[in-house]
Amino acid sequence: MSIMDDKQNAFRRMVKIMISKGNELVDPEHRIDVEEMVNWVMRENNTATKGTEWNGFHLLPGFDADTAKHVYNNFDPKSGDVLVATYVKTGS
Repeated sequence: MSIMDDKQNAFRRMVKIMISKGNELVDPEHRIDVEEMVNWVMRENNTATKGTEWNGFHLLPGFDADTAKHVYNNFDPKSGDVLVATYVKTGS
């Protein structure tokens, strides 16, 4: 299995977790079919699910190299700005 296959599988798992958690927050009659939605996300975001590379870094699926390049070259935080970062839990 290639590194891109690993990234695509990791992205699929991440999407499935996010959709499943979202489903827990709504009434049962409004819940969606998780696998159907995951398949839709993977299909509709096919280019994003393959992962890209920029500046020697392998980016996870869902993150585009052009976006990383733009932010790296153009991001100019202002005094008092607060950055919030989240990361999917990857272990126990």
